[in-house]
Amino acid sequence: MRRHGLIRLAIGFFAVLSACQTPLQTQLDDALTNPEQTGIRWGLVVADMDGTEQISIRAEDRFTPGSNTKVITTMATYHHLDALEDTRLNPGTRVYLESTGPDTAPDLVLYGGGDAMLRDASDCERTCLAALADAVAATGIVEVSALVGDDTFFPFDRWGIGWSIEDLQYYYGTAVSALSVNDNLVWIDVTPGAAAGDSTVISWQEGDALYALENELVTGAEDSDRTLRVQRHPGGETVRVYGSLTAGSPQLSFGLGLDNPARFAASRFRDLLEARGISVERIETRHRPIGLQDEAPEEGEDRASLVSQTLPSNGTLIATLPASPLRESLMRISKDSENMHAEIALRRLGLIDGTGSRDFGRAALKDFLAEAGVSDIAMSLEGGSGMSVYNRISPRGVVRLLAFAARQPWFEDWLADQPIGGVDGSLERRFKGTALEGKIFAKTGTLNGANALAGVLEARSGRRLLFSIIANDRPPGTRSATPEMDAALVLIAEAY
Repeated sequence: MRRHGLIRLAIGFFAVLSACQTPLQTQLDDALTNPEQTGIRWGLVVADMDGTEQISIRAEDRFTPGSNTKVITTMATYHHLDALEDTRLNPGTRVYLESTGPDTAPDLVLYGGGDAMLRDASDCERTCLAALADAVAATGIVEVSALVGDDTFFPFDRWGIGWSIEDLQYYYGTAVSALSVNDNLVWIDVTPGAAAGDSTVISWQEGDALYALENELVTGAEDSDRTLRVQRHPGGETVRVYGSLTAGSPQLSFGLGLDNPARFAASRFRDLLEARGISVERIETRHRPIGLQDEAPEEGEDRASLVSQTLPSNGTLIATLPASPLRESLMRISKDSENMHAEIALRRLGLIDGTGSRDFGRAALKDFLAEAGVSDIAMSLEGGSGMSVYNRISPRGVVRLLAFAARQPWFEDWLADQPIGGVDGSLERRFKGTALEGKIFAKTGTLNGANALAGVLEARSGRRLLFSIIANDRPPGTRSATPEMDAALVLIAEAY
């Protein structure tokens, strides 16, 4: 019996285009076998660009994909890009006055149109909140009663079904809103002391002091391990930092998620207004509660219509900031695996035939997959980012979708957005010094014991191959399965 043979039996057998075990099969078996990770369930499909399969293992098993979900979300967005770029579905960000009476200062409404790229940094070059603040200042207004952060363009549905509660406090679990600025994140800087026992310094970055800080962090000895932890309970107003940070180590920065992005955007806008001499009495938010109209109908039922964007009768438009091109956000979704951007993209898809709800977005994904010939069994999705533990995909379904995409006029644009092995994005540190450095273009996926990778690789011969590889059920406390995953893909590249 070969080394680790019993473990291989637990993993399952490979099916290749041969009736007997091939040298490549044996090599792949070795690459994907690790006695310290017994129980991992592997799925793999490799195919030519037309979808003709070359290698498969558990091709139709259903796996938790993590951020591999973004493959579907970004492809569906590219497929409908012309419609989604229309200003009806991509109206940008606008600011308008609401009259409150003859003897009181007006309210000022900051209305979000789902632009995930909105910024307020001093070095901002496009889709900058400062441009809207300048427009308000140009009217001569010096006082407003309420500054209203309005995110009613999408229903108020901040997180998806199946998101883990412990993820919501972190940058990758931030809430979703039609009015989003700075990726819906606030940042803290953490600095240790020079010697063990010295005080640590924790501070908010400029304009980000949204919560109270509790500093329980100590400076540890130079040879000690870093045990720093950051905690904020969902809905809480306090960030607690505790543990130990090694003496003399560099300053660290942590991005934290938000519960109410519209309020945060309004507070950042208030700072810009006050810097221009405009006083703001208070900040309010305006949301659109999710309702039955936001549930995608069954086949044959009437579809809901897009929410009205007409100004109220007492409203006076001051300025509109055109939305950034959707391709900029799509690249962020793929290269950097930006969850908030992916969830906004899902809601944008939900505007095509509905109200911009998550449910209408899921229906749009389902329709797109049906057009690609991918069944509900092969892919069932609860969100657009991969944060949901309920998402399921099969390797064969992914490769079938990739083959469909390869026939579309937008495919090369989509492929150019993907991380490149050893070069950039979430693959920057992988595949260096191998046959796939600069030759693999693929989306990663990581979630709760799951690792995934899907895309296109260029084999040593120059042959382009589609692939999907997924590892699920990684034992608790064990490291990522990406080393085995990468080794298997390099073997495939060298063999073809």
